[in-house]
Amino acid sequence: MFRTTPRGKKIADLLVAVNSPDPKCPNYIPCIAWGKSAYLADTVEPGYRIRLEGRIQSREYEKTLYGENGETTVQKRVAYEVSCSSIEILKTAEEIRERNQRRKEEKKNGSVT
Repeated sequence: MFRTTPRGKKIADLLVAVNSPDPKCPNYIPCIAWGKSAYLADTVEPGYRIRLEGRIQSREYEKTLYGENGETTVQKRVAYEVSCSSIEILKTAEEIRERNQRRKEEKKNGSVT
């Protein structure tokens, strides 16, 4: 999601899916991109293969939990995210689908490369 901060800085948030040992339970890494990288991040769609560089940062926040009896509890939590210094689109979702289709056809025809 692309937006501008109150101080005029361009920023975009994205969740990046990473390989997981269990394909039924993917892992997602929250990332934040700034400036020119924010514009590029805003064009990324599900299925794109990307490369990003950045640093892992943490921030603390408070989460208010509401109990069944009306009581509230405030928990301190820590969130981790990658602050991206650069983003590069390696393959679009369409390119990946086309490659997979070619591989299926090659396998079907017995000419896997």
